[in-house]
Amino acid sequence: MKNIINEKPTDELHGRTLFATEFVSDDDIKNKKILDIGCGFGWFELNAIKRNCKKIMGLEISEDDLKTAKRYIKNSRVSFDIGNSMNLPFEDKTFDTVVAWEVLEHIPKNSEKKMFKEIDRVLKSNGVFYLSTNNKSFFSNIFDLAWW
Repeated sequence: MKNIINEKPTDELHGRTLFATEFVSDDDIKNKKILDIGCGFGWFELNAIKRNCKKIMGLEISEDDLKTAKRYIKNSRVSFDIGNSMNLPFEDKTFDTVVAWEVLEHIPKNSEKKMFKEIDRVLKSNGVFYLSTNNKSFFSNIFDLAWW
Protein backbone atom coordinates (compact mmCIF):
# COMPACT_ATOMS: atom_id res chain seq x y z
CA MET A 1 0.00 0.00 0.00
CA LYS A 2 1.46 3.32 -1.01
CA ASN A 3 1.81 5.77 1.84
CA ILE A 4 0.59 8.92 0.10
CA ILE A 5 0.15 10.87 3.36
CA ASN A 6 3.50 9.81 4.88
CA GLU A 7 1.79 8.05 7.78
CA LYS A 8 4.02 6.36 10.36
CA PRO A 9 2.98 2.85 11.49
CA THR A 10 1.54 2.73 14.98
CA ASP A 11 0.41 0.08 17.41
CA GLU A 12 -2.38 2.40 18.56
CA LEU A 13 -5.22 0.78 16.62
CA HIS A 14 -8.85 1.72 16.12
CA GLY A 15 -11.84 0.42 14.17
CA ARG A 16 -11.13 -2.31 11.63
CA THR A 17 -7.46 -2.82 12.56
CA LEU A 18 -8.24 -3.04 16.28
CA PHE A 19 -11.00 -5.56 15.61
CA ALA A 20 -8.68 -7.64 13.40
CA THR A 21 -5.97 -7.86 16.06
CA GLU A 22 -8.48 -8.72 18.79
CA PHE A 23 -9.98 -11.41 16.55
CA VAL A 24 -6.63 -13.21 16.21
CA SER A 25 -6.07 -15.56 19.13
CA ASP A 26 -2.93 -15.07 21.23
CA ASP A 27 -2.32 -18.80 20.70
CA ASP A 28 -1.87 -18.09 16.98
CA ILE A 29 0.66 -15.29 17.61
CA LYS A 30 2.84 -16.07 20.62
CA ASN A 31 6.01 -17.96 19.60
CA LYS A 32 4.64 -18.46 16.06
CA LYS A 33 6.05 -17.81 12.59
CA ILE A 34 3.55 -15.53 10.86
CA LEU A 35 3.04 -14.37 7.27
CA ASP A 36 1.19 -11.08 6.72
CA ILE A 37 0.10 -10.92 3.07
CA GLY A 38 -0.42 -7.29 2.03
CA CYS A 39 1.25 -5.90 5.15
CA GLY A 40 0.89 -2.25 4.14
CA PHE A 41 2.50 0.11 6.67
CA GLY A 42 3.17 -2.69 9.17
CA TRP A 43 0.44 -2.18 11.77
CA PHE A 44 -0.04 -5.94 12.22
CA GLU A 45 3.71 -6.49 12.50
CA LEU A 46 3.84 -4.06 15.44
CA ASN A 47 0.95 -5.88 17.10
CA ALA A 48 2.54 -9.30 16.58
CA ILE A 49 5.83 -8.11 18.11
CA LYS A 50 3.93 -6.80 21.13
CA ARG A 51 2.25 -10.20 21.44
CA ASN A 52 5.58 -12.07 21.34
CA CYS A 53 5.57 -13.66 17.91
CA LYS A 54 8.61 -15.73 17.08
CA LYS A 55 8.94 -14.20 13.58
CA ILE A 56 6.68 -12.25 11.23
CA MET A 57 7.15 -11.76 7.50
CA GLY A 58 5.36 -8.82 5.88
CA LEU A 59 4.70 -9.29 2.17
CA GLU A 60 3.82 -6.58 -0.35
CA ILE A 61 3.57 -6.47 -4.12
CA SER A 62 6.40 -3.95 -4.68
CA GLU A 63 9.42 -2.40 -3.00
CA ASP A 64 7.69 0.98 -3.15
CA ASP A 65 4.78 -0.43 -1.11
CA LEU A 66 7.23 -1.54 1.61
CA LYS A 67 9.05 1.78 2.02
CA THR A 68 7.16 2.98 5.10
CA ALA A 69 7.22 -0.35 6.95
CA LYS A 70 10.93 -0.86 6.27
CA ARG A 71 11.77 2.72 7.30
CA TYR A 72 10.01 2.58 10.66
CA ILE A 73 9.94 -1.05 11.79
CA LYS A 74 13.34 -2.20 12.99
CA ASN A 75 13.07 -5.44 14.93
CA SER A 76 14.98 -8.70 14.48
CA ARG A 77 11.70 -10.65 14.52
CA VAL A 78 10.31 -8.73 11.52
CA SER A 79 11.25 -9.24 7.88
CA PHE A 80 9.74 -7.89 4.68
CA ASP A 81 9.66 -9.38 1.21
CA ILE A 82 8.19 -8.67 -2.20
CA GLY A 83 5.72 -11.11 -3.68
CA ASN A 84 2.10 -11.81 -4.41
CA SER A 85 -0.53 -14.05 -2.89
CA MET A 86 -0.79 -16.31 -5.92
CA ASN A 87 2.90 -17.17 -6.04
CA LEU A 88 4.23 -16.94 -2.49
CA PRO A 89 8.06 -16.84 -2.40
CA PHE A 90 8.36 -19.27 0.53
CA GLU A 91 8.99 -22.96 1.03
CA ASP A 92 6.18 -25.39 1.83
CA LYS A 93 4.98 -25.60 5.45
CA THR A 94 6.88 -22.48 6.60
CA PHE A 95 4.31 -20.56 8.68
CA ASP A 96 2.15 -21.34 11.71
CA THR A 97 -0.22 -18.45 10.98
CA VAL A 98 -1.08 -16.53 7.81
CA VAL A 99 -3.11 -13.31 7.77
CA ALA A 100 -4.49 -11.37 4.81
CA TRP A 101 -6.32 -8.19 5.79
CA GLU A 102 -8.31 -6.62 2.95
CA VAL A 103 -6.28 -8.38 0.24
CA LEU A 104 -8.79 -10.65 -1.48
CA GLU A 105 -10.57 -7.80 -3.26
CA HIS A 106 -7.26 -6.65 -4.81
CA ILE A 107 -6.32 -9.85 -6.62
CA PRO A 108 -7.47 -10.62 -10.19
CA LYS A 109 -11.02 -11.92 -10.48
CA ASN A 110 -11.28 -15.74 -10.40
CA SER A 111 -7.78 -16.19 -8.94
CA GLU A 112 -9.03 -16.71 -5.36
CA LYS A 113 -8.61 -20.50 -5.57
CA LYS A 114 -4.94 -20.09 -6.56
CA MET A 115 -4.36 -17.73 -3.63
CA PHE A 116 -5.94 -20.17 -1.17
CA LYS A 117 -3.87 -23.07 -2.56
CA GLU A 118 -0.68 -21.05 -2.09
CA ILE A 119 -1.62 -20.16 1.47
CA ASP A 120 -2.38 -23.81 2.20
CA ARG A 121 1.02 -24.75 0.74
CA VAL A 122 3.01 -22.41 3.02
CA LEU A 123 1.00 -23.17 6.16
CA LYS A 124 2.31 -25.83 8.52
CA SER A 125 0.03 -28.75 9.40
CA ASN A 126 -2.63 -27.43 11.79
CA GLY A 127 -1.71 -23.88 10.77
CA VAL A 128 -4.27 -21.09 10.94
CA PHE A 129 -5.38 -18.60 8.27
CA TYR A 130 -7.13 -15.31 9.09
CA LEU A 131 -8.82 -13.39 6.28
CA SER A 132 -10.85 -10.21 6.12
CA THR A 133 -12.44 -8.43 3.21
CA ASN A 134 -14.53 -5.32 2.76
CA ASN A 135 -18.27 -5.51 2.96
CA LYS A 136 -19.60 -4.89 -0.54
CA SER A 137 -21.46 -1.64 -0.31
CA PHE A 138 -21.67 1.59 -2.23
CA PHE A 139 -19.26 3.45 0.09
CA SER A 140 -16.73 0.63 0.46
CA ASN A 141 -16.59 0.35 -3.34
CA ILE A 142 -16.47 4.04 -4.17
CA PHE A 143 -13.59 4.73 -1.76
CA ASP A 144 -11.55 1.66 -2.79
CA LEU A 145 -9.00 2.57 -5.47
CA ALA A 146 -8.77 -1.08 -6.53
CA TRP A 147 -12.49 -1.04 -7.39
CA TRP A 148 -11.94 1.78 -9.86
